[in-house]
Amino acid sequence: MSLYFLATIPPEEVCKQIESLKKEIAEKYEAKHALKLPAHITLQIPFKLPETEEERLIDILDRFTEKQKSFEINLRDFGRFSQKVIFINIQQHEEIIKLHAELQQVLNKNFSLKKHEKFSKIHPHITLASRDLHYKQFPKAWADFKEREFEASFTANSFTLLKHDGKQWHHHCDFKFN
Repeated sequence: MSLYFLATIPPEEVCKQIESLKKEIAEKYEAKHALKLPAHITLQIPFKLPETEEERLIDILDRFTEKQKSFEINLRDFGRFSQKVIFINIQQHEEIIKLHAELQQVLNKNFSLKKHEKFSKIHPHITLASRDLHYKQFPKAWADFKEREFEASFTANSFTLLKHDGKQWHHHCDFKFN
């Protein structure tokens, strides 16, 4: 079984800005986990498929993206989930939610994802710090970011299939929108 996930990855210049914020959090608050992945907006949480299904997955995703249109993504300031996650907010995220819902239908129709691999409700964001941000460090980190300003935008014209090699995630292939 191979482990995959699907995400929209911002262009390089936006990724560099986000990477510097992740590095700042890693240095100041010892939370390095978010550095393991490129800046991304999750469209499908990690899921397992037999290696023999990979070609079919790619074909289905290719056909899916033929019907998709590009859209703007505007990033603005910061948010949090409880005392665990700090992230960059995404403004007007209806297009991402729509893309996610359509993608879920296609994946559920064509593959037998396990219950814990299904992902019905999303809150689009780009994670800066998550599971290894210690609860004692969280208030300091959040105080550092909650009033800060951040702004960037880009056109989403594709999404990426990432594949895990047992140690880390790798960019596997991109699916361009029509």
